[in-house]
Amino acid sequence: MPETTADQYEIYVDGAFRENVVSYGVVILKDGDFHTALSGIAETNIAHRQVGGEIIAVVEALRWCEAHKIEAVTIYYDYEGLEAWATGRYTAQERLTKAYAKFVRQANVAITWQKVQSHTGVPWNEKADMLAAQAIDFLRESALSLMISPSDAPSDLSQEVEEVARAFTSYLEAQGIQAEFKGLLNGGMFARIAVQGGFFDLYNTPKKRLSPYIHKLPPETDDQLKKAWQDFLRSRA
Repeated sequence: MPETTADQYEIYVDGAFRENVVSYGVVILKDGDFHTALSGIAETNIAHRQVGGEIIAVVEALRWCEAHKIEAVTIYYDYEGLEAWATGRYTAQERLTKAYAKFVRQANVAITWQKVQSHTGVPWNEKADMLAAQAIDFLRESALSLMISPSDAPSDLSQEVEEVARAFTSYLEAQGIQAEFKGLLNGGMFARIAVQGGFFDLYNTPKKRLSPYIHKLPPETDDQLKKAWQDFLRSRA
């Protein structure tokens, strides 16, 4: 019988910081070809700025690997600390970097680290950077489209986000997009909708009204969902 080899997975990670928002982008290749992409807003202290986004990118990538039973990957990164904290070459001093180092070491994934130079035209690294930037753009566009100030927020934000999320779920299904409302999470701070293997999380706080974050979807589905959200908002205007 011919010799078989395991699939080879390569992951490019990056982060972004703009307008006091931290985001992350991840591109996953399988046997050299594009496989999937992850992106979203990083729920981390903005004091860490872009580095916080890059840390979350690695964490989300490893979570994806564990969920898909991927045992070994090569991670391409442009910020030196990502490898150095994980391997112990740098001593993690802050809460985030300590938690990051512990998470990576305990992950059931063997990592080969490969540093690349940022913004030098490495295609998949540029794609990860673009995904992180787009996550912030999408958040800003959604907030602007609502044009609601924090003082206009209803007293029961949890009830509002549940009603809107359920309505958006029905809207997606009417458009032929498989979607399922999963409920309120994090004390009612956001509602989650499962969409074709990924998640559409809708946050609702006095400062961030009905702000969507999309996770674990390929770019084409990500774009489709962003357009559906904007169309949904216009239909309710």
